[in-house]
Amino acid sequence: MTTPRGHVLLLGKIHEDAMQLLRSHHELTHEVLEKPAEDEIFSRLAQADALIVRTAQLSAELMDNAHQLKIVARHGVGYDNVPVEVLSRKKIPLATTGNANAITVAEHALYLILTLAKRGSAFDRAMREGDWESRNRLQGSEISGKNLLLVGFGRIGREVAKRALAFGMRVHVFDPYVNSEQVSESGATPISNLEDFLPDTDFLSLHLPFTAQNRHIIGAAEIKALPTTAYVINTARGGLIDEEELLKALDAGELAGAGLDCFEQEPPPRNMELFSSDKVVFSPHNASLTAECTRRLGLVCVENVVDGLTGRLQRDRVVNWEAVYS
Repeated sequence: MTTPRGHVLLLGKIHEDAMQLLRSHHELTHEVLEKPAEDEIFSRLAQADALIVRTAQLSAELMDNAHQLKIVARHGVGYDNVPVEVLSRKKIPLATTGNANAITVAEHALYLILTLAKRGSAFDRAMREGDWESRNRLQGSEISGKNLLLVGFGRIGREVAKRALAFGMRVHVFDPYVNSEQVSESGATPISNLEDFLPDTDFLSLHLPFTAQNRHIIGAAEIKALPTTAYVINTARGGLIDEEELLKALDAGELAGAGLDCFEQEPPPRNMELFSSDKVVFSPHNASLTAECTRRLGLVCVENVVDGLTGRLQRDRVVNWEAVYS
């Protein structure tokens, strides 16, 4: 087995078990920058052979000056903070953590669906205020028999479908990049036209990456097409939903509620207008940050670094495989 050699730069802390794995490779040195400024990244990146990145934004200029870099390992599956085109041009693979977070994020999506349907936040708040009579005034709803529309059917979307089907939901999938037979085999129903199914949707859950094409894929027209009883859930990426139009619909009673784990600006400003709505359940983009998943993410990142430095990367984890290895 080839021994990995070089210097690893970590932008953000990873799980201690993953750090122990990194330290076990004695020919590797490493440095952790917890909350680095861009100029600090710039100077340190020049000496790095491998990079592990969490949420730090990497500019094209930064990556252009990483002259000895051989592998970038993203702590997660999204990579909108990494200039992939620069890495591809420089023949540097970008590896993600594959399915390491799929179950955890799927569970979080179900948590948001259930909290919204059962009016969890409202009942919790009422109880803390001594409002026992809320039980006769507020009503939750069942999710069994309800239409769940998944936009995106990758690793996470498929795990959401499994769990939703177990709850008796009718699962429908819009994903033009996935074969309809695959969707049907999972027990879900493929949808060829997003707009056509929106009026029949009870819960809409997003599971796709943020790209220029996907920006505001749920915008004014899509929100208007949903029933007033519908809920929108986003555990994917900020920017997929037009937040301004979402708030308008919530305030006007044109939408029942939303569950949001990610936002157009992160962290969102404290005066973000959506915070004024009691119809939204919020979480701080932590859908994948359970104890178990954080450990898996860190371990897979270190595996990807070692594999990248020894020429053994797994193809299904590399975003730009064809650009790098063709």
